[in-house]
Amino acid sequence: MTTVWIKVSADKYELPEVIVDTAQELAEICGTTTNNISSWNSKHKAGKLRAKYLKVEIEEGEDDESY
Repeated sequence: MTTVWIKVSADKYELPEVIVDTAQELAEICGTTTNNISSWNSKHKAGKLRAKYLKVEIEEGEDDESY
């Protein structure tokens, strides 16, 4: 399983603006802390805030290349 961290746009579409491998990388790019990134992600999952930073886990299957 691969994990990526994403900064999304602040509008209703929440389009990805930055995609990186770690919360630390995202924090450095966005000028914030990893604690802030994690906090936003947790509050979004709890339904308290609109997404700003997301942690997305991507499952890699054996049949990824077959259509």
